[in-house]
Amino acid sequence: MMTDSDLGEELLKDQTDQGQYFIDDDGYLCRWKQTKDGFTPVRISNFEAHIVDEISEDDGIEVKTFYGIEGKIGDRVLPRVEIAASQFSGMNWTPKWGSQCIIEPGLSNKDYLRHSIQTRSNGIKRQTYYTHTGLRKINGQWAYLTASGAIGAENVSVRLPKELDWISVPAIPENETEAIKVSLSFLTIGPKHITLPIYVFTFLAPVTSILNPMPNFSQYQHGPTGVLKTTISELALSHYGDTNGRPLSNFEDSPNSIEKRSFTLKDIPHLVDDYCPSYRKIDAQQKEHTAQRIIRAYSNRTGRHRLFSDTTERGSYPPRGILNVTGEELPALQSTNARLSVNEISQGDIDKAKLTLVQQRSGLLPHAMSSYINWLLPQLDDIKLNFPDHFRRLRDKAFKEGQHAKLPEQTAFYQYSWETVLNWLTDKRIVSEKQAQKMSHDGWTVFNELAEKQAKRIDREDPVRRFKEVVQTLITQERVKLSHKDFPGDILGNEKAELLGYYDELHMYFLPTALWNSLQRYCISEGSHFPFSKQTFYRMLTSRRLIEPGKDSTTKEEWIEGKTKRVLKIARAFFDDDEAKKEKP
Repeated sequence: MMTDSDLGEELLKDQTDQGQYFIDDDGYLCRWKQTKDGFTPVRISNFEAHIVDEISEDDGIEVKTFYGIEGKIGDRVLPRVEIAASQFSGMNWTPKWGSQCIIEPGLSNKDYLRHSIQTRSNGIKRQTYYTHTGLRKINGQWAYLTASGAIGAENVSVRLPKELDWISVPAIPENETEAIKVSLSFLTIGPKHITLPIYVFTFLAPVTSILNPMPNFSQYQHGPTGVLKTTISELALSHYGDTNGRPLSNFEDSPNSIEKRSFTLKDIPHLVDDYCPSYRKIDAQQKEHTAQRIIRAYSNRTGRHRLFSDTTERGSYPPRGILNVTGEELPALQSTNARLSVNEISQGDIDKAKLTLVQQRSGLLPHAMSSYINWLLPQLDDIKLNFPDHFRRLRDKAFKEGQHAKLPEQTAFYQYSWETVLNWLTDKRIVSEKQAQKMSHDGWTVFNELAEKQAKRIDREDPVRRFKEVVQTLITQERVKLSHKDFPGDILGNEKAELLGYYDELHMYFLPTALWNSLQRYCISEGSHFPFSKQTFYRMLTSRRLIEPGKDSTTKEEWIEGKTKRVLKIARAFFDDDEAKKEKP
């Protein structure tokens, strides 16, 4: 006679093909539980689930794994859901299928459900997706990734955010010669000092991440509304896919979202549009903060570090491409402007008829870029090896005494990219060797002139120059007064105004706190701010040899009005316009 225990064992034996889990007659997922009386079926949930595919997302720094899961309640199929592997074991993802999916009460049932899914899932498809654009070595070979796959490699899958799925460069160019000629016609839509830097910058992008050093500047299309700065920037970007109607990054986006996109857009231009004036001060400050942050991030190749809730490092998203900004205003700070290459665009600079002709054939531009990238790929290891020496030679050649150190580097990057493009055009028999030599020489002239103009902008943003102008204005408008050091009755400025310091025939002796407060109040009154702290700025004046410092301080003790006072001692000649012109910071 068969006992209950024997019956349980027999039932368990009947289920061995399915393991310890089975579906009962009511459609419940069950498990066999061994008790002192034998094996007893225990319900786990009213649904069953299987892992159907395992997806790895590789962003170039870390690999994240996701599971694709399908399920059933009775005969009803539950749609596929995708969850991070790290979230699988908690089983808190089941609400994605709605409230009808019920896990039976019991502390261990979630764990048994998780175990049943893993042990009963067969034939799992495994797929790796790359989640960035640009260069990547795959199986030892260089490939260039876009949403449509890879140039230089087969059977490669790329998964980009929906907003970036327009980035699509064909693996093999079609109508290659015609496509390259259409691409070159971009140079005809406006003056070369505008179009050539944009064009060369566009073709610098595909090799960004392998260059050492990487490009440390961003391009800025600057001009009033209506001069087509966004239009020509989008047209240049069309070398990487159809930008028509696609959402661009802009200064209404959060800095974090722009930073994340800068990480995804590897070896591709990142266009951030419309740095424009704002009526509300808080909006203007937010845009300024965003501009400063992303421009510096692209220059320094750094991202903001973050922590998980348990204080372990989450990692950062450093920019891996190049940045192109359009705007009606320029960001403040001399150091930020040194990280920019600015194209000034005025009304009428862009020939609308020629622009329209290129726009009408913009579908060929990705084929030109495909030709260029296919031409580059076999040479990348040599480029990576030889670039540093070539870059140094170009930078040294572009060096000019008194110019900011970053500007010769901009010229070197532009010229290197232009030479590379010209080599491609020569190999493709689009231009002759003689034509390429002339075009290279003309480009060098354009890039140097661009750097010289930027040097003047940087000089205008010099905080020392700004300081001089504010002090001159305060005295001229009689908002402050300076008393003669030896003859107190002689006053510069307004006798009833706040005392800013003292003067004699050769020097001015500023009271440090009074000077700083007046400087801050003036900036606030005109809606700006002085970008340095008091001590940092006074040390800057000292390093420029404009302050005659004391023994251990930027201030110096002087005998004034019968007592010793600590003052900032500055030569009066500095505030004279004719002398100031001779002063070279």
